[in-house]
Amino acid sequence: MNRLLFMLLLSPLLATAQTTIDTLHWSATRRLQIADFHAPTQPGLGGSEFHYQIGYEVRPTSLWSQPAIESFCLMFRNLSWVSETARNERTLVYNQILFDLVEVHARHMKTKLIALGLDKNFKQQAKQIEYLTNSELGAEVNRFRSETGGGDDLQALQRWQRQVVKQLYDTPDLVTTYHPSKIGFGVFFGGGGALPTGSLTKTMNPPAGFVLGLDIAFRRTMLMLHPTLYSSVLRTEFSHQNQTWETGMAVIPALFEIGLGQAVGNSPRIRWIPYVGYRLLELSPRDRNDERYKGFSLLNHAPTVGLIADFMFNHNTHTADRSEDSFWFVRTKLSYSPVLNTGPFSGGLINLQIGLGGFGRPRKVSYQPNRTVIALPDKLM
Repeated sequence: MNRLLFMLLLSPLLATAQTTIDTLHWSATRRLQIADFHAPTQPGLGGSEFHYQIGYEVRPTSLWSQPAIESFCLMFRNLSWVSETARNERTLVYNQILFDLVEVHARHMKTKLIALGLDKNFKQQAKQIEYLTNSELGAEVNRFRSETGGGDDLQALQRWQRQVVKQLYDTPDLVTTYHPSKIGFGVFFGGGGALPTGSLTKTMNPPAGFVLGLDIAFRRTMLMLHPTLYSSVLRTEFSHQNQTWETGMAVIPALFEIGLGQAVGNSPRIRWIPYVGYRLLELSPRDRNDERYKGFSLLNHAPTVGLIADFMFNHNTHTADRSEDSFWFVRTKLSYSPVLNTGPFSGGLINLQIGLGGFGRPRKVSYQPNRTVIALPDKLM
């Protein structure tokens, strides 16, 4: 019984959710047609009925840029109808003038919303602007319907047609345009290992561990800051600064790379970044509490060279209508650096790392005015 009662209460909501909202957005190149009026005619009524709506949406861009504002003007086709006796050209012109008039007010609203900028009370003021715009639009629609007699006064209809077409031209459409910043930021984390070369192969087992990195981009040039923490075991005893590093000693090789690279071959799915830079290697005992190893530390500075391949989850092609310019990627990083030292602790390190990362550029928004020119027919009918 309770389940039946629940379904009875829920069924109106399900029916509403399944109803398709049939709308048509205003267009300068597509004029209204009789087929756009989808609602059944009202018994006993002549003429036509046009249902419209204006509104706006806000798309955030970045913390330092004002949001992107979009306004819209649409017709509810499933609520609009034309009677059988009014299916003619004059009815279409009458409703098209009404639709154009609604678009003019939608553009006025967008201009006012843009002028708010980064106002902290944007949401409240935007709602007030939307309310006032709808109020002004309603008053002008009533005046249009009154002066034209619902479309019966041909001269008044022609006068309003010329007037509204001029308003569309004098009130340009502010086309939203996105501009990606020159500066971009990325993060990278993963795991990897190093393959010793030269005498170092006899001194230390191949280390393995994890990496965490930060990328800063200026255009295609990348500054990379990548610290790496590895773990290994010494194979052979060696001495450094009067300290004896014993065979079998567990050590932590910590690498810090600063690289400068250039993104080349930037295809929609893969990004190649060859780079050169500086590598700091710090070798320390894993057990820092062992009294035998107090003060043990080995620092090694060397140049490094490498190649990065970023494989995108989604393509990174720039599109003009996207408020963000970002993507996730799988990164493979291969580098080599010499270990310039004396004795057994010398040779080189081939470093291979694989992990996940993300990259993004803040986007700024601007608005390009686009004037609407609509050619009027020689005759209204």
